[in-house]
Parts: sequence; C-alpha cells; structure tokens
Amino acid sequence: MKRQNFKSSIIIGALALLLSSCSSSDDSTVGSQNPVEDSKGKYVVLTAEWQVNDGSGYYATYDEMPTGEVDNIGGYSIQARNYGGFRHYKDWVFSRANLAGETGILRYSIGANGKLKESGFIKCGTSAQHVIVDETTGFYFDGERGNNKVQKFNPSTMQRIGELDLTSAIEKGEGISKNVFTGIQTLASKEGKLFVSITYSPEKGNGNIDNTGQYTLAVVDIASGQVEKTITHHKARNHGYSVSEYPAWTLGDDGALYFMTLGWDFNEKRELVQQNAFIFRIKAGETEFDKKWELNTRDLGLPDGASLWSFRTLNGKLYIDASIEKTSPMSTNFYNNIYAFYAVDIASKQVERIKGVPNTVFGLSTGNVEIVDNQVFLRVINREEGLNAYYKVDTSDFSAIPAFNVIRGGEASGFIRLSVK
Repeated sequence: MKRQNFKSSIIIGALALLLSSCSSSDDSTVGSQNPVEDSKGKYVVLTAEWQVNDGSGYYATYDEMPTGEVDNIGGYSIQARNYGGFRHYKDWVFSRANLAGETGILRYSIGANGKLKESGFIKCGTSAQHVIVDETTGFYFDGERGNNKVQKFNPSTMQRIGELDLTSAIEKGEGISKNVFTGIQTLASKEGKLFVSITYSPEKGNGNIDNTGQYTLAVVDIASGQVEKTITHHKARNHGYSVSEYPAWTLGDDGALYFMTLGWDFNEKRELVQQNAFIFRIKAGETEFDKKWELNTRDLGLPDGASLWSFRTLNGKLYIDASIEKTSPMSTNFYNNIYAFYAVDIASKQVERIKGVPNTVFGLSTGNVEIVDNQVFLRVINREEGLNAYYKVDTSDFSAIPAFNVIRGGEASGFIRLSVK
C-alpha cells in the first residue's frame, strides 16, 4: 500500500541520515512574550496524512474525551506538519517542524478561539532532541554550537538562554573515538538532575545509535550547571532513536527514569547489528543505573530479536507494545500488524497480554501507548481493514475496548490531554 511504502521510506532513510544541526545564529530563535492561554484541559488528537510527501496532518482540540467516530479536520483543528509525533508539557505542545517545513522546536498553545496556535519557535537545521524540565527550563542539542555542548532555553519565552559544556565528561585516550556527541541520543531529567547521553561514534558516524562503547550518561546538576559524574550501563550500547520524536524514555509514576534500548546498533562499518531490546532504569532518589533490574523480550515470552517500542507506566505497571516476531527496520515484516500490547508488573515482572485489542503496526515516532486521565490508551492501526483507532484498557483485568476511531484527517498519530491551570 502507498501509505506503508511511504512510511518505510521514512525510517529506512532516517537510518542512513547524517544529522545536520541547529542554526548558530541567535537571530534564528523566535519567541513569544505573550502568556499562554488557559487550555482548560483540552484533549488533543494529531493525525497524519502519510501518503502526502510533506507529511502534513492536523492537530484538533476537544473539550471532552473523544468517542465514537472522530473527524479530526472539522471543529477545532489546524493543519500542521507532522514530523512524526509530538511531545507536550502541561499546557504546551511541542513539535519538530512548522507548516512551512522549517525544523526546530515549535511550541503550540491554545488560542482564544480554542484551537492550537504556534506560539514560539527555535529554528534548527534539523529536528532537535530536547527535554522540558519546567516552565522556564529546557535543554536541546544543537550541533552547530558544538557537538559537546547542550543548549539551554526558556520554554515560556522560547528563547535560548545559555549552554552547558560537557567536555569535562568526555573520556579521552588511545583508542577512544574523538567523534563525540553529547545529548544527541538522550536528554532526560528527574529530581534536579539532567541526564545527557555521550555517544562515541565512529570517525564518520553521526551519533545516532552508532556508539562504539557502552551507553554512557553525564549526570548534570541543573541548578549549578555542573557535571557531577558519568555513569555507564554494563549492557546497553545505545538508547532510543535520536531522529525520532518518540523519546524512548519515560519518567514513571514511581519516580524512576525508564529507558529502552532498541537493539538497533550500528557497528564501525555503519552496518546495522541487531541485539535484543530491553528496558532499564534509574530508580527514584538515585543517579546510577539499577544493576538488579531489566525487562527484556524473553521476559515477555517473545523471541530473540523481537522489537520493543512504546512504553508508559501507571500504578506499578509498564504498558508496552512489542513485536511478536523477530524483526528490524530492514526486515520485510517490520511494518506488518505484528505488534501486541502487554502489561508488566514492575516489581514481580508478571506479564499480562492485553486482551480484546488487535495487533497494530510499528508506532513510528508517535508510539502506540499513551496515558490520558490516568487511563491507558493504545493506538491500533490496520490499514487493510480501515482501523484507525485508540483502544482504552481496563486495568482491572487487562482487557481493552475501542475508545474512538478517526474517520478523517489521516492516520491517528498521537493523543494527549493538556493540563488544567
């Protein structure tokens, strides 16, 4: 199908992409000094018309939880450029490209007419890995300002306000790559600390899942901007997928940071070498990797080489979508409906496959799992059957029923609720 082929070209092309970097001119940062309007807790659905080459789509806001058949073009919708998903923080939505196709960090707010509107933009040469810490503190990667630096910005004004130099955290010596990127894979935060990936890429590498050593994070005290230490995972090599909007980490409701390694690791010849995917963590109150806890595909009863992708936490459970077959971006089955949903007790690792929900497709940068109003929603796409839906999970028995199906505006590509002020 045309949609599926277009998606395939996106991710295969991204695997070979040499990431360019953000503009080095301060004039490229355009911000809004206007206060953000009260969102009144609106729900937001993003849809994408993947068959359209510019990746256009629609953001629509809803006062009530969407149900039944949803027209995402009618009502309170705006056209947007879908860069493969979005992130949000309280009353703001963040995307990686504006409608004109310029890439960077784009902020949306709720306007007086109830629709989302662009309310700030930091222009970059390509999509920027970023994290929002609070209303006035955020960080992003900008290679033109230095591969070994992380930029600081104010999400309220959408202005760059400084940078962190990570040079002191980089290991040097014989046989250690000098082609190092800080923050291009991972920017995450908890409890006043910023966790910044340090990727030792091959000579011609780009920092995207091509680490020549083990997965390493610099731990930075956010208040002082000082690097406190570096930590290295004993098993993982890379984290997430840096050209993806989906961050592949989540701050759990237990206060722990959960990370996912996809097992899509490039070797020094730029060849994709698949390893088993797994989830690992840094517990609440700690700044070291938890050596006693890991959740892998075997724990889910899946074959070696199966893919993990989306995951969220709620009430002591991890909700995950994973392929029931061995696969990778280079496999012919990668975009098939082979992704099932699981609930896993974090403490005991007891696994429940969620019932009543069909298998779905690979989640791309959107991801297939969301937590909205303390409920679990699962993105279920079956292009041949016309299924373009979110299902809601009954967490008492791990069953799911349809919540709503999108009938216009493109493929469901994200569902959130903005917070009430």
